[in-house]
Amino acid sequence: MWLPFFILPLAAGCVPFSSSEAVKALPVTLAHDSYVSDIEIKALPPDATPEFKAKLELALRTELTKCAKGSHPLRVEARVARFNGENAGRALLLGDSNIVRGSVQLFDPANGALVGDYDVNRSVGGGGVLGAIGLSGAEGQMAQAFANQVCDQAFKAETKPQSH
Repeated sequence: MWLPFFILPLAAGCVPFSSSEAVKALPVTLAHDSYVSDIEIKALPPDATPEFKAKLELALRTELTKCAKGSHPLRVEARVARFNGENAGRALLLGDSNIVRGSVQLFDPANGALVGDYDVNRSVGGGGVLGAIGLSGAEGQMAQAFANQVCDQAFKAETKPQSH
């Protein structure tokens, strides 16, 4: 009778969470008619590895190519303020999470104007054996999550008509 209560924590899984938001939303015309011509990683946390930077650049390039398919070039500057990867032992026993927090600014290279500014906050938490497996590869997973949030916020966000 007590066996399921002992097995359940071992089998648990992962739950993603996002609280990303636009500080300055990309104008609708640019969101629908832009592509990313240049990506620069401006800041990383001191404990980030060179592999994380490379994975983040690749994820941003790959995802932004998919979601920003217009004809107007934009330059992207990304800053990651926090990156935490899971601890497998803690994930098995108590639960843990992968976290990435930062910001992305989009600039018009023609005049250097800031046209979009987004805070990115993504985490994936989990526990048990399935959670530990799901949280493994934190650098790649969170680089991808960061890039997905940029696409979702800047280029896929639903546009609402402004009232006057």
